[in-house]
Amino acid sequence: MAHLIDNSKGFNAFVSFAAPAWHGLGTVLNNPLSTADALNQGGLNYDVLKLPNIHYLPNGEEIISEDSFFTVRTDVNKVLGSRLGKDYEVMQNIEALNVVDEILQAGTATIETAGAIDEGRKVFICLKVAKDIIVGSNDSVKQFVLIATSHYGSLSITAMPTNVRVVCNNTLTAALRGSQDKIKIRHTINAANRLQEAARILKLMSNNTAVNTDNYNEMAAYVISKEQMFNYFGNVFCTHSEIKDLQLGKKPKEVLSTRKQNILSDVLNFANNGQGQSCAMKGNDHTMWSAYNAVTGYITRKKYSSASDRANSLLFGTAADTIENAGVLALNPSKIQPLHRVNFDGLNLN
Repeated sequence: MAHLIDNSKGFNAFVSFAAPAWHGLGTVLNNPLSTADALNQGGLNYDVLKLPNIHYLPNGEEIISEDSFFTVRTDVNKVLGSRLGKDYEVMQNIEALNVVDEILQAGTATIETAGAIDEGRKVFICLKVAKDIIVGSNDSVKQFVLIATSHYGSLSITAMPTNVRVVCNNTLTAALRGSQDKIKIRHTINAANRLQEAARILKLMSNNTAVNTDNYNEMAAYVISKEQMFNYFGNVFCTHSEIKDLQLGKKPKEVLSTRKQNILSDVLNFANNGQGQSCAMKGNDHTMWSAYNAVTGYITRKKYSSASDRANSLLFGTAADTIENAGVLALNPSKIQPLHRVNFDGLNLN
């Protein structure tokens, strides 16, 4: 698989504060990160242009399109996107950083990481919120806001909360009941607009703290049986057709691939033995909080084809989608479809 952390200028375009990120790539700075650090050390100091596509006819005539455009990264002359509409607008990386600057000045967050992936097609800045979420009496959840955008039309600039459990470094997501889980950031053109966008993000942080303090503690108070936990995992990882077959009483080995059986086995093992699970459980009983964290713990620790693939999947891809779905189900247990009683005990999926 292609290396997704951008290396167009001869260095890994990623910077983190104080400690290496889980992918181990990029630069680590010991002083609090500034927007200049994100721009230069994080590899975001490049401009993107939108240009019209040109069509060449057999007779040599050139036709400049009026409704089809492409984007190009000017520092390395790399085409980032094609077949973009005339209404597509480029938001430069520096414009996103200008919004971040306003948030830093408010003193409620700091830059944790910044970087570019897929040759600079996607860029992100991760802000650490000063206040943690406390679940129960001894489980602490750090709060972050991920600001991300793309330069090829797939992702408008977006701010969304993401959280990390202190005890085991799980990545969680918001997207939970009652939470405004993400906002689209308008393209800023002046200082007044930057202030407005920063205020919207600061409000998102505040709302996320209040809502998810309730959400996570609700999960932690909801004690579940072993059978309910198995149903939950099955709903998270199995397809609709697989769930239907399991409901009919078919055994997992008759329905699920070996890979899918191994996934469920690993998640069950993490639920019982994973780092930090004693904090998520209520005594010896599992809760929706411990089940949810078994899913996130498995996903953030499983093997990926590369460190870059891991980053891309957790930030933008299937891993992020699975974690989001797991959170929604954990807060809405009535939506979990019951499976037929099958022998999952002792991680035996036969």
